Amino acid sequence: MPRPADLRDHGFKATIFNRIREEIDARSGSGEAPIALHVGDTYSDLPPELNQPLDAEPWNDRMSRYGETQGEPELRRRLFNKLTSINKLPIDSERDIQITFGATGGLFLAMTRLLEPGDEVLTLSPHWTIFKVVASTAKVRAVEVPFFHHFAPQAQDIRLDGHPTPSAGADVEQILTPFLTDNTRAIYFNNPNNPSGVFLPLPILEQIAAFARKHDLWVLSDEAYEEYVWAQQPYVSIASLPGMHERTVSVFSASKSYAAAGLRLGWIAAAPGPLAAMHPAHVGVGYEPNRPSQVQGIRALAHHYVITERLRTAYLECRSAAMENLKRPYMAADGSFYLFVDMRETWDGLNDAQRLDRMLNAGVVVSPGGPFGAAYDGWARFCYTAEPPEVIAEAARRLTNV
Repeated sequence: MPRPADLRDHGFKATIFNRIREEIDARSGSGEAPIALHVGDTYSDLPPELNQPLDAEPWNDRMSRYGETQGEPELRRRLFNKLTSINKLPIDSERDIQITFGATGGLFLAMTRLLEPGDEVLTLSPHWTIFKVVASTAKVRAVEVPFFHHFAPQAQDIRLDGHPTPSAGADVEQILTPFLTDNTRAIYFNNPNNPSGVFLPLPILEQIAAFARKHDLWVLSDEAYEEYVWAQQPYVSIASLPGMHERTVSVFSASKSYAAAGLRLGWIAAAPGPLAAMHPAHVGVGYEPNRPSQVQGIRALAHHYVITERLRTAYLECRSAAMENLKRPYMAADGSFYLFVDMRETWDGLNDAQRLDRMLNAGVVVSPGGPFGAAYDGWARFCYTAEPPEVIAEAARRLTNV
């Protein structure tokens, strides 16, 4: 571990996302700001229901006092009803739910308390970029497994340099086994996937579950986009499958479900043993979740269907605007907020700075694919919920012409 002298005069190391932000800010002052779609954000305002008190809110009183470290009982009670009825999770009570500092906080708890330093997590890629930061903080190793392109609708047309060509009969065990080592302890994936937009249906989840049971692995199931499945197939939580509840940490987020990223509100569900192991880490990091945010979470759950259906309608318009105007190949559009666009022909031989310069000159900025998985360098994530449909349509036309 470093001593104070070892870190003297060391500043933050800029990432490609930092450079994107700096360039956008610089051009904003001259009136040349590009359409920025590099963050997985929403153009929606915070749903008004979250600021409207329900009838009789005893949980909103006495904010000067500490609350329960697992989270407000009323919030967990409502989540228990939702998770058991909709997600079919076999949890016994609200005691099997922990409110967290966003989904990020839930994943941090799982990796710090269920895994040991040096353990490996099979990270099904392309993956959410922040996951590797969380893994590094927990001193575990995220092992990238190129995965989701195997299950895109046009899988046989997608070829990645140095990786097998997908087939219609892609088998999960064949894909994962080459990455398995004596240090493998867990599998991480999010479904629907950020950034690819691929949605994993029940047969694929059953294969992942069988692999986890066979090798006695934890499963970290990131379900942030559970409300946004565009494919005509039902959403399934992997913990609802036989033999999976006791080995799965199911992670959820108000950021996506309720367009409420600023609340930093998430929750995890797990069996009593794993949850009891994770809880002390939550207490040590922040003692209890933000109580005003939890009150807004209670209101969100009270209006769950109204809010999510309104957001789904708005996001589907954005999705249509993107798909109708983007004339480049992309991986899928079956879930989440993204099109994962194949830019390799345009970007071949260019470094990140040159790619960014081309995007800025075209007036649109999307996320480079490399941070989502080394195998996906040359791809780009187009977030179609970050702006209204008419702006998304223009952004898609600009990206076509990069």
